[in-house]
Formats: sequence, structure tokens, C-alpha cells
Amino acid sequence: MPVLFNTLVEPLPNVALNKQAVQASVGWNGVPSRAVDGCNSGMWNDGCCSHTLGQQNPWWRVDLLAVYKVTAVTIINRQDHCSSCLYGAQILVGNSLVQNGNQNPMCGIIPSFPGTLTYTFQCNEMEGRYINVLLPGSLQYLMLCEVQVFASLCQCCAKK
Repeated sequence: MPVLFNTLVEPLPNVALNKQAVQASVGWNGVPSRAVDGCNSGMWNDGCCSHTLGQQNPWWRVDLLAVYKVTAVTIINRQDHCSSCLYGAQILVGNSLVQNGNQNPMCGIIPSFPGTLTYTFQCNEMEGRYINVLLPGSLQYLMLCEVQVFASLCQCCAKK
């Protein structure tokens, strides 16, 4: 006789919420903490988006304060202006702060699909404390309206 199991799978929490974030520079009062404040609006005037100055290779980073197994990262893009400004941005996951964390392994690259406002990348339990968004190129503006990191605490990662 077959046995059936009803298993409830708890959704993973957004472990980036209200964590400390930093970025290469701050433009237009778009402080890095805006991208992890829980405000999912893509409208600049709602005060929810981070913004760097125009520069070469701008980056943004959140410190999760512990090593996590990262299942997915969701990026909420601006909806009112510059939605194409994120094209080519790299999502990086790792434990290193070498070059501000911008040499950590890559989870994904934001594709150039017009009209896409939310991007979700499956990171397949990549291990890391730091999540970076790096926008390669000269005179780039990095704007992030929300970065959500869905992960579970890594119990044995440091022992490997």
C-alpha cells in the first residue's frame, strides 16, 4: 500500500532585508540601504531606490552577516526611467571582500530584455556572506530598487 506524505515547504526568507548595504558612490541621495528596505516600488519618487554616480564599474553590496546557502536573488528594477540601465549587471555571491567583493563567483547576469522590471536568478545554493551587484563599463549609473536574497543559514560551510 502506498504511503502519502503531505510536506509543507516553508518559503525561504529574504535574508537581505534591512541588512547593511554599501555601494561605490551615492548619487541623488540614493543611499544603498534603500535597496534592502522592503519597499518594492520601482518608482524613484517613492524613495525606494539606490543610485550611484556615473562612474566606471559601479557596484552595490549587502552583508548578510553570516554565510548562507543562496537559492535565489531577485532584483527589482526602476520602472519610471532607465529600466535598461541594469543590462549586463552581474550578481555575485561569495565570502571575499577583495576588490569590494567584485571577484566573487557569479550567480547571473541581467539580460537585455526590454520592459523587464523584476529579475530572479537561481543561485543553486551558492555559499556566501556577501551579495554584490556589479555593472561593468565606463560611465555607468547603478540603480537598484530592491534586492531580495532568499537563502538558508549555512550550518557547516565554515568547516569545509
